[in-house]
Amino acid sequence: LASEITLTLEASGLSPDGATLADAVHLTVPVQRYESPETVSTSGSVPPEGATEVIYLPAAATDSGELAVTVEPSLASGMLEGLNYLAHYPYECNEQTVSRFLPNLMTLRAFQELGISDPELENQLAFQLGIAVQRLVSRQNPDGGWGYWPGGDSAPFISAYALWGLSTADAMQYTVPETTLRNAVAYLEGRFQALADVEASWQLNEMAFMHFVLSAIDQGDPGRASTLYDERERLDIYGKALLAMALANMEPSGAAAPRVRTLLDDIAGIVELTATGASWREASIDYRTLNTNTRSTSIVLAAFSRLKPDHPLLPQVVRWLMITREAGRWSTTQENAWAIIALTDWLAASGELEGDYAWEATLNNTNLGQAEVSPEDLGDPVQMRVAVADLLRDQANVLNFSRSSDLGQMYYTADLRYYLDATAVDSRDRGIVVDRSFALLGGDPSRPVSSVQVGDVVSVTVTIVAPTDLHHVLVEASIPAGLEPIDPRLATTSAQFDMPSITDSGQEDGAGWWWSR
Repeated sequence: LASEITLTLEASGLSPDGATLADAVHLTVPVQRYESPETVSTSGSVPPEGATEVIYLPAAATDSGELAVTVEPSLASGMLEGLNYLAHYPYECNEQTVSRFLPNLMTLRAFQELGISDPELENQLAFQLGIAVQRLVSRQNPDGGWGYWPGGDSAPFISAYALWGLSTADAMQYTVPETTLRNAVAYLEGRFQALADVEASWQLNEMAFMHFVLSAIDQGDPGRASTLYDERERLDIYGKALLAMALANMEPSGAAAPRVRTLLDDIAGIVELTATGASWREASIDYRTLNTNTRSTSIVLAAFSRLKPDHPLLPQVVRWLMITREAGRWSTTQENAWAIIALTDWLAASGELEGDYAWEATLNNTNLGQAEVSPEDLGDPVQMRVAVADLLRDQANVLNFSRSSDLGQMYYTADLRYYLDATAVDSRDRGIVVDRSFALLGGDPSRPVSSVQVGDVVSVTVTIVAPTDLHHVLVEASIPAGLEPIDPRLATTSAQFDMPSITDSGQEDGAGWWWSR
């Protein structure tokens, strides 16, 4: 199929004085095939014996597109940008004060356990802690707790978070006044409620977090934790994960305790699996404890990394967390803090930082790429690309990965992007519904029109139905033939026309309905 065509326009005639006039112009017009893109993906980890993926290219696919293959020695190695974001966060409430240093503490502790030296992180942490400890000690209320902001009434959630940060620093030999810790423990112990009086689930989640923090410093109450376990169906997903970690800290058998296993099995049974990885979605967002679905997923990852690190879901959870970042970080301080803590736990449990092997990727027995990985230099992800035109059409394409040892982790992702003749593609619903309707401007928007007259102004409404959170979504709504978009930014355009806008319909059924006018 030609990529362009040339048009020749000729004209001739006579001038007033009878002379013959003639002229011609050549126009080159690009020709674009009416194609629809299709993308299929697969991902996984490579065991010592290697891994193989079989790729079939549809017979109707055109020669456009490519196969993109990425190999990574660590899914979580890019988390350090989140540490930088927290270190330079501009506000100074008590939650943000703890979030600045606690993830650094966890990361440094994991590095020390793995025998990895990071002088820059140690120096940065010493500076942060010197300021943060003084600030938190001076802000502690007479009852032993902390408020969300300096001088505010004590709140159990923030008080537990502050105690977690300070007690972790104390355990790592940083100076923290003993009276500060003792008074905080006393405050939390006095804030547990009789569960018969608790109606809101956020209060149960808050108590699960308090149990988690107190159990981490050997101050947990097994009896109260058992009572909360009996009410586990009222807990949110992250509350169950926190309770599982608390019970493991208090049970003689630790992570092997039956109640811990029950909680983890309950959580694993409601995971959401997509092409971007594995995650968890709460039935409702618990804003009182600053929760989000990303934070819940991070807390679950932390629980499994500590209690069941060999669970096959975990690499997919890590992948989901890394994909949901924006500019190398997550959206809130709580998301950043918990994601970094969870990823640090995963790094230590999975041995990702101990990678020491050579790897090779082949496609149809032809070398596609290779590299070496060492603990000192995990390296950046390696990307390899093959044009669709170079893939086999009449048989399977075999993508093979091999590695020289079992030290560390090796992950791969393969994305096949190809194109089909658009006229032969049927409409499909793959988890998101997009609808478009037209109405005369100023008319009844509930009465869409299918035809208009010259000079009519048409309002276009695009409705998007998304039953789950979506990331990096692009929705295109083409302009119908014969219409021209109105740009109200131009001085020649009437002020009665507004810019397009996006509005949430306010639906509470778990689906997001949005429209742009």
